[in-house]
Amino acid sequence: MAPIDNQCAICSKPGKLCASCENVHYCDSVCQKTDWKVHKLLCHTFEDSREPPGPNMMRVIVFPFNTTKLEFRWLPIKPGKTQCPDFGSFFGVGSMLGANKPALVDFRSFVQDPKTGVRLHHRITVMFRDGYKNDGSITSIAVHNLTGGPCISKLARPVLAYGNIDSLENEDVKCTNLDTSDLNVIKDWFAQGFYKCKNEQLYADRLNANDNFLDATAMFEMSQDVERELLTRGLTMPTNLQNLGLKERLQAVDAFKKVWDAKIKARASKKQQSFSASMDADELAWRKEMQTSGRITSQSSDYTDHLKRQTRLPEEYRPREK
Repeated sequence: MAPIDNQCAICSKPGKLCASCENVHYCDSVCQKTDWKVHKLLCHTFEDSREPPGPNMMRVIVFPFNTTKLEFRWLPIKPGKTQCPDFGSFFGVGSMLGANKPALVDFRSFVQDPKTGVRLHHRITVMFRDGYKNDGSITSIAVHNLTGGPCISKLARPVLAYGNIDSLENEDVKCTNLDTSDLNVIKDWFAQGFYKCKNEQLYADRLNANDNFLDATAMFEMSQDVERELLTRGLTMPTNLQNLGLKERLQAVDAFKKVWDAKIKARASKKQQSFSASMDADELAWRKEMQTSGRITSQSSDYTDHLKRQTRLPEEYRPREK
């Protein structure tokens, strides 16, 4: 096998640099033509983004919502245990934090190739507006153009992707610069979602039987039910966090969630015979990755748990340590 830094972008054989961007390798013209439909979207712009314009910056890939053109962008590194880009006002304004305040942002991340399950050289995180499902956001034209068709999830407004290097337990997680070689795997993730291992269903059933976690798909399904229920009770969606009815609404959501959790357990209980074996290292690793990637969240009876994962949440609305 060729060294990683000169592997063909398609087949992993030894290759030569793309003459235009000098960023990816191809073993022959066949592989280069195969990759060109995706690679051309960033190939000619890489040279202008090769070097950072200043210190402490990271290169990300931006997917605008109003144009087909993708772009590299250098953003300041936001300090912390896990480095990430300081995106400022990139995602526009929302209503939940008040008038003209930055929109709330959510994420999903992956470290396995969506098609093969092979571990990538670094983790890729995709950030998007948290309220994109119900705030009227326009689907990202750039994402649609990249996949050439429907996506596994509607990603609206601008979307941003960045990289991190996974670290050992309790060590700081450093960022890494994305480049043209990352685009294909991001396209595959947009198109088909996360890689599913051979025991995915068993792991998911056991997880759903545990009331300490709720997966992202279940959360969205639940949100549809809870909205209908709360509307009948006159508890409409608050327009911002200063709304006096926010706490009452979230407490009502929490009560509804407990009932809905029982439904999930009832489904999983039908497959209890599959749980005879105890969890092994592979399943524990799968469960940890589910949390790291943002697909499941820990449950809590405290209503503020519903806000924990929101980015840019003001200090006064963050959960207090007891």
